Amino acid sequence: MIGLAFDGGPGGWAIALGAGGLAALAWKLQRRTPLRLRALRCAAAGVLALAGAQPVLESLQARLTKPRLSIVVDQGLSMGAKDGGKTTRLERAVEWLEKHRAELEERSEPVLYAAAERGRRVRWEDLAALKPASAGFDLAAAFQDVSDGPPSSRLWLLSDGASDDAASVDAALSRWRSPVDALGVGPKKAARSLAFAELRTPDFTFLHARFPVTASVEASELAGTEVELRLWKGAALAGSAKLTVASPFEVLTATLTAEASSLGEERFRVEAVAAGSAGAGAREVAVSKEFGVQVIRQKYRIMYLAGRPSIEYSHLREQLRGDPNHELVSFVILRNPENVSPVSDNELSLIPFPAQEIFVQNLMQFDLFILENFAYWRFNLPVQYLDGLKRFVAQGGGLLVVGGSNAFTRGGYQGTPLEEILPVSLWQNPDDYQPGTFFPKLAAPENPLVRLADTPEAVAALWKSLPALDGFNRFQAVRPGATVLLAHPTEKTPQGQPLPIVSVREYGKGKVMVVGSDSTWRWRLGSGADWKLSAFYSRFWSRAVQYLSGSLELKKVRFAPLPDRMPPREPAVLTVHLFDDGFRPLSGADADLKVFWTSPGGKSSSVVPRERRPGVFDVELTGLAEGPHELRAVARYRGQAWGEDRARFTWHPRPPESALNRRRLQEAAGRSGGEYSDLDRVPVSAWLDRLPPVRRESEVLRRTNPWDSTAWLWLAAVLLTLEWLLRRRLGFA
Repeated sequence: MIGLAFDGGPGGWAIALGAGGLAALAWKLQRRTPLRLRALRCAAAGVLALAGAQPVLESLQARLTKPRLSIVVDQGLSMGAKDGGKTTRLERAVEWLEKHRAELEERSEPVLYAAAERGRRVRWEDLAALKPASAGFDLAAAFQDVSDGPPSSRLWLLSDGASDDAASVDAALSRWRSPVDALGVGPKKAARSLAFAELRTPDFTFLHARFPVTASVEASELAGTEVELRLWKGAALAGSAKLTVASPFEVLTATLTAEASSLGEERFRVEAVAAGSAGAGAREVAVSKEFGVQVIRQKYRIMYLAGRPSIEYSHLREQLRGDPNHELVSFVILRNPENVSPVSDNELSLIPFPAQEIFVQNLMQFDLFILENFAYWRFNLPVQYLDGLKRFVAQGGGLLVVGGSNAFTRGGYQGTPLEEILPVSLWQNPDDYQPGTFFPKLAAPENPLVRLADTPEAVAALWKSLPALDGFNRFQAVRPGATVLLAHPTEKTPQGQPLPIVSVREYGKGKVMVVGSDSTWRWRLGSGADWKLSAFYSRFWSRAVQYLSGSLELKKVRFAPLPDRMPPREPAVLTVHLFDDGFRPLSGADADLKVFWTSPGGKSSSVVPRERRPGVFDVELTGLAEGPHELRAVARYRGQAWGEDRARFTWHPRPPESALNRRRLQEAAGRSGGEYSDLDRVPVSAWLDRLPPVRRESEVLRRTNPWDSTAWLWLAAVLLTLEWLLRRRLGFA
């Protein structure tokens, strides 16, 4: 079939119309001119008009234009489930596509994609080789990768809806403008089942606060059944709700309330249970899901006990009270028992020292206990009070002991339970306090407690610019595992160690800090002479409170964060970080790191860590059994215990039999203008009917451009020459 087209464009058509118009006008105005002469003139103008229009001869062939159809096959981890049969969900999806390949290619131009963490284009020949990936299906990433390909009239998504991404369906569809039809791949036969569709919890909550836990559960084939949602914290039931299923498929939603009782991550478990039917022989259906919530403090509750009025007490008390995150209770001793008063105690405005209330009745209500220059022996307090402080720290409390002329050895603490938990051992001589000014020296500049500037140089310059302290306490030695933050520039312990001024250690679940001088108030006054020090005092003490109350993590042995469920591949790789006294990476050449692994059956074994770079160790686990695993990393440095950490995770060697998440697929289809159905419930012809119809179009096989030749000009020239000769012959020249 031959067709005619014109390539002249707007300019060429303007020339053609102009030439044609002039020819028509000339024909009309020259009626008295002989017909032969007018014909030659019009023929020349017509040739010029055709040259301007640029006619093209096309050799055409009729063909059918089919709508493009993008088909995304979910290749995620959960598509490996067999749903009680012999083939996986992925294999069933591939079989369905291959079975209907002829119909698909007859009515559309299919473009195939396989997607897990990312989407990639595949051929028909590649489908049979697809295997479930070790990662879950990322719905948002799949749509983004498909949208980068050729535009399509429609998209088909073959999936079980078990997407690992946390992005909303709206975000996943933001780059895809065509309708999405979702074809659910799951159990062929509907069974009584429960599955968690959504679990909403806060990222963090405050200590002792109550917070909501909203659970949405998909109930299939449980119409008329009562479903109970239970929230567990360990073995204790925190809350429950009962709901009745009204239809064969329904999403049940309930909000339960939990309470945070300890700092750090608290673990909970939500459970959905549908009772069985004795008459029908149906069994109980149950499903559970674990989650964690980070618990932080809303306010730090602090008890401050000072042995006498002092400038240190005045400034530190003002600093603690000025922070809205602190709830402070303070007592200062104004009259010691040995002080003689000329009047009876009843006539004094002072209250008696409430030792029983402080050390026994209310101790465990506080997060931090501060003893500043307090002489324990003066009040004949029972040693059980100090033993209570020891238990307070062991159970997670913080203890700050500030020195002075009545603290430590002179205060009567030598040989008591309190000395056992200090980072230092006390001076043997009662005269442990030495007056005199000095500039403390940084002993651990990389430690977060004293790293109050951005660079090591700035940290060193900041501490050197501080005013001198006045007076210090002597100590016998630094305990193993303790960290010295500030030391005296010249004084030593009897063992030859730099005399600690500020030192810290962990004891049980709590932390202890010793400040061997009661003159840190001088740092605050120093801001009057140097504006750069204006915030130093408040920053130092705020960070100290955070450390002692458990908000500032200072573990020297630390596992990198782990997911609750490890990917089902071996080896499973975990990472351990090791730090030195100044919180710099600690090389394995200087330390001894051991990792102990406890499998689900309770069997323990040791694993040799591999140092990837200084201070960073990889732990590879093979031969994993299904279930919960626990690891314990223990380090020794220079022959001393250095620290330890624990990590727990759950491992499955095969993908869990997750339920078909119809709700997510329905959302993806509904919000894009598409539809949802289980894979085998709607014939493929019904899906194809939603595509635009096949159009019949003509395809150009060959183009011939006759105007692209000088013959047009020669023809016009010949016609004009003939017109001139004829005009002269007829006497019109």
